[in-house]
Amino acid sequence: MKRLGLLAAMLALGGCVNLSGALKEAPGVNEFYTLDTRYYLFCQGESARCQDLTAIVSVRSQLKPIEQIYGRSVQGPNYPTDLARMILTPPDNSYISTAVDSENRYFRVPVNRHTRTVWETLDKAYHSIYQ
Repeated sequence: MKRLGLLAAMLALGGCVNLSGALKEAPGVNEFYTLDTRYYLFCQGESARCQDLTAIVSVRSQLKPIEQIYGRSVQGPNYPTDLARMILTPPDNSYISTAVDSENRYFRVPVNRHTRTVWETLDKAYHSIYQ
């Protein structure tokens, strides 16, 4: 109830804001994904629209599209770490990932058929869990 009241107060003070174009305006949304190797987040460009790689632990049976396009299975015991490694260094060397910070936490990965498959598979897996 407090959240609803806070939201109403924010809208009253700030007016209505159109966020429909916000995702499109975030840098790199259609050009690259960003992989956070600390929290295992796979994000569109520099936006806050992200998929959580840790969710695959619950839906390993749905990873076939990723495994087919990368040509190998996602292996345990740490499935999110293995998937992150696959994304960063594809077995077929079809693309190159680039570190974007000095700690090698964030990597930029191009949008291509491999990485789109990861995004779409994670999206479907998330929806199978939470909807």
